[in-house]
Amino acid sequence: MATAIKEKPESKRIIHSVNDSIYKKEWILYTTSDEDSYSELKALRIRPSDSVLLITGSGCRSLALLADEPKRLISVDANPYQNYLLELKIEAMRLLSHEEYLQFLGVRPASFSRLDIYRQVEPDLTLQAQDYWRRYSSKIEEGLIYLGKHEQFYKRFIGSLLFRPKRKQFMHMLRLSSLEEQRAYFQEHFNTPLWRWSMETLCRQSVFKWALGDPSYDNQVSEQQSIGNYILQRLIHTFENHLVRDNHFLTFLYCGQYMNEEALPVYLQKRHYDTIKKNLDRVEIVTDLIDNYLAREKAPFIDKVSLSDISGWIPNQTFQKILYEITGKMRSNGILCYRNFLAKRVPDPVLLAQYERDTEMIERLNHEDLAFAFTFEVLKKRGE
Repeated sequence: MATAIKEKPESKRIIHSVNDSIYKKEWILYTTSDEDSYSELKALRIRPSDSVLLITGSGCRSLALLADEPKRLISVDANPYQNYLLELKIEAMRLLSHEEYLQFLGVRPASFSRLDIYRQVEPDLTLQAQDYWRRYSSKIEEGLIYLGKHEQFYKRFIGSLLFRPKRKQFMHMLRLSSLEEQRAYFQEHFNTPLWRWSMETLCRQSVFKWALGDPSYDNQVSEQQSIGNYILQRLIHTFENHLVRDNHFLTFLYCGQYMNEEALPVYLQKRHYDTIKKNLDRVEIVTDLIDNYLAREKAPFIDKVSLSDISGWIPNQTFQKILYEITGKMRSNGILCYRNFLAKRVPDPVLLAQYERDTEMIERLNHEDLAFAFTFEVLKKRGE
């Protein structure tokens, strides 16, 4: 498939420069938010004059960061299918009210045909995205947020094997509004030896590799590192420090759906919806390797960068190359934020010397972030 550029109103650009035929498994890894976008908003401190660069993933962070109204938001992903998903989320948001959008995505039962909504927005998608979603149009009726490999894994394995045996206890914690009550109840009724054993067993490296095909679970993880133990300890931290009712990722992980509409991902919250919607034309979508994209640019042009957890997908040498490209294209006093999962990456010493490491913000996010599996790096580029 050839490279295509589709010009949108008000200078919006969508560039798919990677041929999607090279992707043998033609499906999406993530369709909803497995991250807490408030962490990126806290770390980046976006200003109206900022140009922001980030990894698309499920598209949830791309939309969430519009809540702070940057001048320009460039959403890059090497996986074209993730960008096709973002295209569809954007065009559906243009068309729909907040309530309708929740229904279209699957947060609420739909009072209309989701496929009919798709047909209305289809002409506004790039030809590549149109071709993709036509092949999977029947899936749209199920609700987009449930379709990714990760979301299916949560439903089939996490929910079935870990939630159902603890359904009564989890639902009780969902009703609690006191963290002290939740801690005590969790330790007495939830944090049992059987539950801990089940968690560690299900979260083995071999299970993730088989079920998800997600390189971040095995590409850069040593054989001695226990994925299950790490996730278990981070999960215990979450139960002890964050109310279940306020954690959209935890309820989706366990229940297969969002259980509290007052605590949805940022881009789905009613208070942010109109702001995000009016700024959709500031999004540019690029399908390419991020280092390739940056290498084509000649002068510094970005102020804020969010790399999600790509450090776990690639060898350290490749990750450092990306950091060098970012540093060369970032303006003075710019901010870089990324998440570490299992592979704990830090910049090379020569590169790190060009930044100030925001240790206070890092500690804050490591404690407050609702997506319990991640730790953070937040770096501010030194002024020239």
